[in-house]
Amino acid sequence: MRKRVYLFSLAAMSLFTFCTNNDESNTDTQAKDNSIQINNDVTSLNKRLDYTNSGVISIANSSTSKLLRSEAATDALPLVQIAEVNPPKDSNGRTLQANHVAVNGNFAYVAYTMMGEVYSGAIDVIDVSDPYKPKLITSALIANTDITSLTYSNGSLIIGAATDIDKKPELTNPSIVITMQLSSGLLTDNYTITNLEGKVTTDVAANSSSYFAVTGDQGSLFKINNSSKAVSGKVTVEDLRSVAISGDKIVTLSGTKGVNIYNESTLSLQKSFTTSTDVSAAKRTMDFDGTKLLVSEGYNGLGVYDINSGSKLQSIPLAAPGEDNVTNAVSVNDGYTFVANGAAGLNVYKTGSQLSLLGTVGIVGSSNYVKSSGDYIYVASGKGGLKIIKMEKPNTTFAGCTGYGTYNQGQNLILNSNEIKSYSGSTAISSVMVNSGAVLTHCGSITIQNGVTLNSGGTFNMRGTMAQGKYQQQNPTELIINSNALLQIEGTVVIWGDLRLNSGAKINFIGNDSSITIYGKVTKNSNVTITGNYKDTENKLK
Repeated sequence: MRKRVYLFSLAAMSLFTFCTNNDESNTDTQAKDNSIQINNDVTSLNKRLDYTNSGVISIANSSTSKLLRSEAATDALPLVQIAEVNPPKDSNGRTLQANHVAVNGNFAYVAYTMMGEVYSGAIDVIDVSDPYKPKLITSALIANTDITSLTYSNGSLIIGAATDIDKKPELTNPSIVITMQLSSGLLTDNYTITNLEGKVTTDVAANSSSYFAVTGDQGSLFKINNSSKAVSGKVTVEDLRSVAISGDKIVTLSGTKGVNIYNESTLSLQKSFTTSTDVSAAKRTMDFDGTKLLVSEGYNGLGVYDINSGSKLQSIPLAAPGEDNVTNAVSVNDGYTFVANGAAGLNVYKTGSQLSLLGTVGIVGSSNYVKSSGDYIYVASGKGGLKIIKMEKPNTTFAGCTGYGTYNQGQNLILNSNEIKSYSGSTAISSVMVNSGAVLTHCGSITIQNGVTLNSGGTFNMRGTMAQGKYQQQNPTELIINSNALLQIEGTVVIWGDLRLNSGAKINFIGNDSSITIYGKVTKNSNVTITGNYKDTENKLK
């Protein structure tokens, strides 16, 4: 049976719930059962990490085609791409495509699928506990099964999928939900499969007592008991794309019927309202911002609705909709909204009474899915794998920083000779130059995409975090400290390019918890002075 039949067939099917269990435990480097191959070999897995495009990235204002200026502290969002994860290949050597991400604490779970008629999938687990050094710590290949969505719930990974029933005769329908028991956050081969009516499970969500799954085409919303893994409720709605939970509300998105809101306990319909009609068989997501429901609407962009009344509060169209320029996904986190617009990239908005566009993130490749949690933004790019972006949020614990204003003078921060300037908050700029006798103080977080130069006798007091440059470019970015110039560090500095310490250059670390990470080359000339207690993560200063 070919996959396209699963996705587009209109044949009606009766509800069938079937659970299979696999509870064999295997903690070897390569754990196997008939369907899942788990690889815990961190050395081989981390060869898939790619730093080619790592370093400071900008937000370009799409209305002016210029880099976003830091007009106020609330508008600046310093960003660093810390790594990309290349997609895995299945047991037949075919490259899979990243299409969904779930996050629990420091672990990001990434779902992969196979385009075309063949079923094949995988799940990666990425550890971001070290902010600038993510680790791919385990990966599972899942034979004859596309992994379409996943979510974390009470020590388990709830996985939406579509499987090849020609290869799995014990199953009746392609649509399944896999409940995988995790071990300290890692994947295991202890799992249960719940077979659902439908061609593909397009999305899953969970609360403390139940899982919720939706299937596409002539599909349904299913409520699944998290103990028995049996279906305890069902509502038939065609063309379901997404399911999300807000308190006691279960919210579904249909490409043809719009939004339905159900009571969590009874699945009784509480409210429904229309959204834009979408093209068939396309992945879409929703997210919440208080009482607002944000809906990705394909070629029609992003829609913002009042979840209580159903009224549309805001429409955000694509600048040039069509072909691969399509709004696929939306994620809200800590005052910002991230919108994955396919080939049109990743847009960032500031939340408020109306979403306010900051611009488009300067990353390579398509944005097919986005999930933001904690300090991170995860962008799935199909065969481009996963991009991990860190938001450099300001640390406000440093003494002596009160009363400093925010920087709003453009992309190139230049201090003339003997000039003294102090800033705080979040700053994202292109370059810094501190000339002779000048003193620059910055408290909070600052990202500098290109060069930093401290000329003779200049001082840069950095309190908080600073990320600078791009990773090992053909023409490397540089941080240059000249004679008798001083860089004082109280916090964390990451230099993605090169560091040049000319004769008489000085670096002083303040406190006991400061650190420096240098990915490029260090040139150290005579009479260079480095003082204070610090952690040199790459051992480049010795």
